[in-house]
Parts: sequence; C-alpha cells; structure tokens
Amino acid sequence: MEKTTVLICDDSPAVHESLSIYFNNAGIQTISAYDGSYIMELLKKHDISLVILDIMLPGKSGTKICQEIRQKSDVPILFLSAKGDEDDRVGGLLLGADDYVTKPFSPREVTARVLSILKRTRQKVPEDTVIFTNLILYPSSCKAVIDNTPLSLTPKEFFVLKCLVDRPGVVISRDLILDEVWGSNYFGDTRAVDTIVKRLRAKLDAGGAQVTIQSVYGVGYKIESDIINEETTEQKK
Repeated sequence: MEKTTVLICDDSPAVHESLSIYFNNAGIQTISAYDGSYIMELLKKHDISLVILDIMLPGKSGTKICQEIRQKSDVPILFLSAKGDEDDRVGGLLLGADDYVTKPFSPREVTARVLSILKRTRQKVPEDTVIFTNLILYPSSCKAVIDNTPLSLTPKEFFVLKCLVDRPGVVISRDLILDEVWGSNYFGDTRAVDTIVKRLRAKLDAGGAQVTIQSVYGVGYKIESDIINEETTEQKK
C-alpha cells in the first residue's frame, strides 16, 4: 500500500488522539493541526492524501479554510463538526467537501468514510480492506491485524472471521458459513465451523481484539463490537 497521510485540523486533542489510533491501525499516517493558520503550508510541505476539518476552529473557520484549499488543491476534504443541521451539511458539501460527519462521532465510522473517499479518489488503500473496531482484514492477502500486530490465522480461520465481520451483529448459520468458506460441494459435519470458531475466539482474545463471537443456540454465530456493547451498557446505567 502506498503511504497515506491524513491531515487532521481540529482544536480538540481528544479528536486527534481517537482518530490517530484508528487511522494508524488502518495503515494511515496522521499530521495534526489545532488551528487553520498554517494548513496551506502543511499542504505544500507534505504529500497529504486527505484533510479532516473542524468548522468551528479558533481564528480562521473551517469553511474559510476549505475555500482556500479548493482554490489551489483538489485534495479530499471531510468536515467533522458539531454543526449538524441540514443546511450546515449541505453547505459544507457545496463548498467542495467530499463528506461531512457530525460530532459526537464514531472513530470507526470516520475511518471507514476516509477509506471510502480514498478508494474513490486516489486508490491508496486496497479495495477489499475490512475494518471492525481495532481489527483489520486484508482479504486479498488473507492478512489480519489487531492494533498493528499481525494475527496468525489459517485460511479457513481467516475466511470464517471475514464471513462474520462482513455482517456485524447478524446471526450467520453454520450452513451459510460452510457454503461461503468450504464451498457448496462440502458435505462434512457442521462441527468443523465450531472448531474454527473456538480457535478464532482464543486468538482474538489473546490478540486484544475488541470483538466477541457469540453463539446463537441452534442457529450459528454472530460477531459484536465490545466497544458498542460497553457504550450501550453505560447508556443504560
């Protein structure tokens, strides 16, 4: 993969920290700016693949910066702002932004949107990259990574995991997993799926993946994000 660098311009250190973790896990480098006074200089100095802009910045606003960037560059821009009214979102897109995400935001969603923009514009990420929490799958090479650390999986383990990650929160039957991973001509026992899932659970847990593979009695399995589950639990308290 070619080097990908995202410039994050936001006055909140927490935004930089949360996005940098997810971007780094996806193989994306980040450069931070906390106001817009030197954005144009950074664009000249570095090969920036995409710019993330807050609208309400100290000094120069994100909308003004977007206008200045568009006068000189077609680098993709994603607005990340607490201003979530429809007029604000539409206005940002009309200024030339490629996407608009409102705060509070999900770092995982922003990462997915950035990857999608890069695929459309500069093709700097593999087309089949799959991101789920801190887990990244590269199907073209059967490679899995957790927080930048490679996860050792057999081909069957990898594709069972991908089958689940492709449908987060959805119960997948053992028969469907067998068809997708072993092929429709396989007539073996469905316990082969159970064996693979047991090994996957151990490897994901040992690697620190923020996911859980849950059993659904009599049907099959589903994969859930531990982060979402924790947030839901906190909201119920």
